[in-house]
Amino acid sequence: MSRDDQRRQGRATRCAIYTRKSTEEGLDQEFNSLDAQREACAAYVLSQKHEGWSLLPDYYDDGGYTGGNMDRPGLKRLLADVQAGKVDVIVVYKVDRLTRALSDFSKIVDVLDAAGASFVSVTQAFNTTTSMGRLTLNVLLSFAQFEREVMGERVRDKIAASKRKGIWMGGPVPLGYDVVDRKLVINEQEAKTVRHIFRRYLELGSVRELMTALASEGVRSKVQTMRDGSKRGGCHFVRGPLYCLLKNPIYAGQIQHHKAVYPGQHEALLSQELWDRTQASLSENGASRRRGTNAIEPSLLAGRMWDGGGRAMVASHTNKGARRYRYYISAPGADREDPNSIRLPAGEVETLFRQALAGRIRDAQKLTQDLEAAGAGPTRFHAASRYGRIADDMSTMTVSELRQLLADTDVRVEIKGDRMVGSYLPQGLLGAEQSDAQGERCQFKIPGVLVRRGHEARLVLVADQPGRRRVNSHLVALIARSFAARKQLIEGEAPTNKATANARKSQLSRAVRMSYLAPDIIQSILEGTQPQGLGAREMLRMGNLPMSWVAQRRLFGFEHAE
Repeated sequence: MSRDDQRRQGRATRCAIYTRKSTEEGLDQEFNSLDAQREACAAYVLSQKHEGWSLLPDYYDDGGYTGGNMDRPGLKRLLADVQAGKVDVIVVYKVDRLTRALSDFSKIVDVLDAAGASFVSVTQAFNTTTSMGRLTLNVLLSFAQFEREVMGERVRDKIAASKRKGIWMGGPVPLGYDVVDRKLVINEQEAKTVRHIFRRYLELGSVRELMTALASEGVRSKVQTMRDGSKRGGCHFVRGPLYCLLKNPIYAGQIQHHKAVYPGQHEALLSQELWDRTQASLSENGASRRRGTNAIEPSLLAGRMWDGGGRAMVASHTNKGARRYRYYISAPGADREDPNSIRLPAGEVETLFRQALAGRIRDAQKLTQDLEAAGAGPTRFHAASRYGRIADDMSTMTVSELRQLLADTDVRVEIKGDRMVGSYLPQGLLGAEQSDAQGERCQFKIPGVLVRRGHEARLVLVADQPGRRRVNSHLVALIARSFAARKQLIEGEAPTNKATANARKSQLSRAVRMSYLAPDIIQSILEGTQPQGLGAREMLRMGNLPMSWVAQRRLFGFEHAE
């Protein structure tokens, strides 16, 4: 219904005034910018009284909020009232008070159209019911958005220029300093706490241990007083804030802007020697975390393994009592229903990987070919001999030593189908003098195949080592029970008690399925040449057993067992 229709029917047009100011500066004055905007809008609404306009008493103000987005409490409340049918016309001083973004304006217009409402700018006359009026409005909003972006660029340029001169540009005041005339001044009482934190870190060598020590000593973060008078801080330190404090260049008398650091105009709180020692320790500990050598049980292939979908596989673990089980799993966020999303036992993967890499390096002919492909020249024979000796020692190498070898040769392990394939850059074996040599990655096979067990998303590793016998007495007993159950179902007499009969029949039906396995699968189980990891529990947990022998072989991993 249009406003003319409302007037003819005697219904008042309900008007709501919206005001906004980008900054909080001056809002504490008795008569501020928001009051001025509201006064002008109220006068306009009064001038339209003959049209049936009436002003709603509610205030929709956003002081200190940018017009670049719609995350404003006053605007959200106003649009909610529009959707609820409480507002017919939104009145603003200028269009840019409502929004400075074309995309946001289109969203607001959609809300207004859906509710049959409209808006008016008291200082800009245009009619949005015509194509020319809509064009005029879009031009005005384009300039408003341009103005906002230019203002943002000016502010960013000013901040960058000020920081290059070493001026502190605001933000949370760091522990150990106070702000006097917009400058950082050392707070001697807090400065003692900061120096104590840095010295304790050097003593302990670990942020985690430092966090525990500070908590026991009662050391707390700085109490910050906000603009509204509320207080924040005064709590125990946790790892994140501790890292930020230990890396904050303000304590060394510097100002940071992005990755650049400039001499600051404030006084340094720490000595240069204490600052340098702390940064060196943090850097070394960070390198240890990246290498994975400071973990309780380091994972050899952390950061060097990818699943069939091209996602990185991360090291994970679970504890059962005092025992820890390590895994490599598809990166967090991967869909568990995705067939490429897998979990592998870390110990078995690492054992087979070591064997494969050692075999590749120990094989002088293959290693020489790889080095030739890398452009090794006459040094390849010396490298082949040297690394051939290292291959013999790989079984006794520490994880740190092995990870350094993997880093030198940029080793990668990828899941391709049901196999694991390793690759490396042989030029990494040549030393620093030829580390820039160009060459293709050389691949090597890792023994074993991956077989999915039942309906589980996990894959288990099956070593394809022919001729290895490992008779599983539980599996053999299961096969024997399955044939006995089939005989009982065919020839046995049913119990007189119906409930007992049903229970017995259910148990026998579950066991009898294994008697329908392919003859070669049964023969392999009896000889002990079934795939590694296949047990009675896994077979009993199967749902409906495929009747196709080919499908059975694929399901239980016998296609690769010969």
